[in-house]
Amino acid sequence: MDWHDQQDLARYRRRKRKQQDYQANYRAKLAEAKTPERDDVSAVLMAAYLDVPVLDSKSVVVISGRLVDGLVARGYDRHASKDRIRAMARRVQTQMQAKGKPAARE
Repeated sequence: MDWHDQQDLARYRRRKRKQQDYQANYRAKLAEAKTPERDDVSAVLMAAYLDVPVLDSKSVVVISGRLVDGLVARGYDRHASKDRIRAMARRVQTQMQAKGKPAARE
């Protein structure tokens, strides 16, 4: 970015610092209150979802369809979404087998 006006550059940097400070304070408040962020909830939900097909792959057909439909609605490719979910499920299956836990087949 080429800054011709040094005042514009200074205003830009002040605005960015203010945004960074706000975001840091917001995250600190969440951490202090032990409030999970959206990504934290999503990660736990996805981990729980991935445990289901590993233990009983037939019980997750409807949930998987909704998950893929949701990703497609967000603009992702249906085939690529299915492949990603399968790869994640295989990884969890491998981890469970390594720990000696029973795992269902795909």
